[in-house]
Amino acid sequence: MIEYGLKYKKNGGTVISPSELQDQYFFGTPIVDSNGNPMSEENIRYYIEAAQKEVEKWLNIKITKQVISEEKDFTWADFREWGFMRLTYMCVKPISLFGFISDVQQIEYPQEWLSARKTSDGELYHRNLYLVPGNNAARTGAIVYSGITPHLGFLGRYQIPQYWKITYCTGFVNPPEDLKNFIGKLAAINIFQIIGDLILGAGIASQSLGIDGLSQSIATTSSATSSGYGSRIISYTEDLKRQKPILESYYRGFNMTVA
Repeated sequence: MIEYGLKYKKNGGTVISPSELQDQYFFGTPIVDSNGNPMSEENIRYYIEAAQKEVEKWLNIKITKQVISEEKDFTWADFREWGFMRLTYMCVKPISLFGFISDVQQIEYPQEWLSARKTSDGELYHRNLYLVPGNNAARTGAIVYSGITPHLGFLGRYQIPQYWKITYCTGFVNPPEDLKNFIGKLAAINIFQIIGDLILGAGIASQSLGIDGLSQSIATTSSATSSGYGSRIISYTEDLKRQKPILESYYRGFNMTVA
């Protein structure tokens, strides 16, 4: 019997792999130092992960599919509207909902009662968790462990800190191409800056990029521009500035939508 060993590495939660980044955003431009040594995949992956984290924080989303657990305050005004609870990220699929007073579990709701809703275009989900009793509510009703249920208003209390323990699935099975494109260009800019410094020295005299304002401050020498590093940075930065309000309106705008 002959055994074969194969080394491989998964993307590790990134929306684009190092090889894809090189093929799509560095085509015709080698990622090597002055001695011809290529940049390692680990270093390229680092800049991809950093760009992805920055975009997730900026848009307040999770791009890859994952399970989130968080604690939320009980607010009677929200709860009485059919069990409406506000979440940090978009809710693709609710998993569990528990109620705690201090460290004592007070109530558990069946998963059949939990629901999520898509936005009007059918491509995203609201950042809301809805608690709607189904037709089999009498058979699979909420289980009360201690105290009084929120249905009775907690004896007149309108808010209880960190009452809800919510677990749900968020993120995309197939991340949208516009987000992947934004992350790829953002990662490429940082890599171009480093490679330009290594090969051309002062070729890229200065470069600063902030995702919040996408402020551009790039100065290049003629050698840097002719080599493609400076021109690529300027081109990609202009693309990000153009795409930023579109992504912000679409992915952060639905945060305020109440269905």
